[in-house]
Amino acid sequence: MWRKIRLLLIISCLIAAVNANAQFDDPKTIEVGPHVGVSYYMGDLNPTLPFAMADLQYGGVVRFNYNNRWTFRADYAYATVKADDKVIKWRPERKLNFLSKIHDLSFVAEFNFWEYYTGNPKKNVSPYIFGGISVFYYTVFMNVEGALFDLSNIYTEPAVTDPKWYDEAFGKKSSIGVSIPFGVGVKFALSRRMAGTVEWRMQKTFTDYLDDVATVYRDPGEKIDIEHPIYNGDGSLNTHESYIMRYNISDPSAEPLKLPWGSSASTVVPEGNYTEGQQRGNSAFNDWFGMARVSLTWKFNLPDGRGCNLSKF
Repeated sequence: MWRKIRLLLIISCLIAAVNANAQFDDPKTIEVGPHVGVSYYMGDLNPTLPFAMADLQYGGVVRFNYNNRWTFRADYAYATVKADDKVIKWRPERKLNFLSKIHDLSFVAEFNFWEYYTGNPKKNVSPYIFGGISVFYYTVFMNVEGALFDLSNIYTEPAVTDPKWYDEAFGKKSSIGVSIPFGVGVKFALSRRMAGTVEWRMQKTFTDYLDDVATVYRDPGEKIDIEHPIYNGDGSLNTHESYIMRYNISDPSAEPLKLPWGSSASTVVPEGNYTEGQQRGNSAFNDWFGMARVSLTWKFNLPDGRGCNLSKF
């Protein structure tokens, strides 16, 4: 008798589970995890070579899986992008270089080409496309003698007489940027709870100053003085042999000036190969940056609005 009752209960539970799974299949979930990869830049110093001088990027991602086709995502990325005329060789005679450190917060929508759900053995992989908007904070540096100098408050180019709407709204030297991220990727389930993605993305910015190169040369250029102290055997400063090197960072094609130690802050700037008004960058196009990365996320089921989450996945 009890065996028949137990068997009836088991069959009833199985039928209920099947019906519940049919009703609550693929519930809404959240996935959280880190990502890591490389970042690169394309602009006035590198207009044609993707992944040239690529550097490290990393961060974290939160995905809201609305259904097995649509996902809404927020992610943070810390990225470094850089370029050097001597390496890229687009215009090596300029001798310009830069490095920008970027903190990017993006919000995008993903569309899966195939039905996908982490943990579902029949829907465990899909290519996807995505697009959205991002806000980023960046700081531009220039490498001089192996040291990085912050260019945020240094005007290496003259004031723009007809600024673009973006520069009017945010200011030429604003550290805040806006971009449109978009790209493609593949997501795949690694277990019932864990998923991975491989993704490539580009971000169209609305600024031409990610590299601090946009318009024309100014006169006089901006200078940077680097001290080279020489010490005697007893540790005292040898003022006769110590010197200062002065660089024209607006026009690095100029040979640096070697100045005596203790020279006054003269306005003299080394003269390079370019004069005021000559083209320094291409103001017709804004800068871009991109990323190629992998992520690893962990899934958390959300309660279904119609009752308990009975999904087996």
